[in-house]
Amino acid sequence: MIYYVSKVFWLIAAPTSALVLVSAVAALWAVLGKSKCAAWLAATAACGLVIGAFTPIAVALAIPLQYRFGFSPPDSQARPDGIIVLAGSDLRGIDAVEALSRDYPDARIIFSGYSAAAVNRFARLGGDRARVYVESQPRTTFEDAQYSAALLKPKPSERWLLVTVALHMPRAVGCFRAAGFQVQPYPVGFRTGGPPDLFAPYPTGSEAFFYLDFVAKEWIGLIAYRLMGRTDALFPGP
Repeated sequence: MIYYVSKVFWLIAAPTSALVLVSAVAALWAVLGKSKCAAWLAATAACGLVIGAFTPIAVALAIPLQYRFGFSPPDSQARPDGIIVLAGSDLRGIDAVEALSRDYPDARIIFSGYSAAAVNRFARLGGDRARVYVESQPRTTFEDAQYSAALLKPKPSERWLLVTVALHMPRAVGCFRAAGFQVQPYPVGFRTGGPPDLFAPYPTGSEAFFYLDFVAKEWIGLIAYRLMGRTDALFPGP
């Protein structure tokens, strides 16, 4: 039930959707009611859309998420017991896990939220499909952690590499820690190069809106998951 409520909520809570709705309702209110307050509200929402489309605000919001867990190669002396890759990392996650599987031939490999097609790609890249568990039921990060915990029954002494996109890593780490995993983040798919990107060319227009919504979803997700007790901290860190 919560899954479907969250989907409906996001239809109107996404920043660009919310700004468009507020702008349209306020403009209609101003025309029908001749309210100066409504006119100012519509103008404010329109300004928000301009800021979202033509400033690096999405990049600024993304940087703390992406670099909360900076990329560092796994410790070759402390071999992981397993590798968990989340479906949100898409093909980048599969490619990363194939390389990791060669470095750690004894580690168990779990594809969470993927279909069997992911295993086929993993095998085409040279991976051993016999080492792979596929947990296709999860629809959310919380379910990724819960289903993985039920399948793997992690022990405090075990260490797991967690592979997902850098933007999503804080929320993913929080969920898996709350589920009993000792995880080492292995982020992929960095979309910015850090603070200097605030002064570099950045996407504008519809691409900027898409990126803003994507980043905002992670921030809102962190707050919502913490309020529901699904993560171990509001902003999980190293």
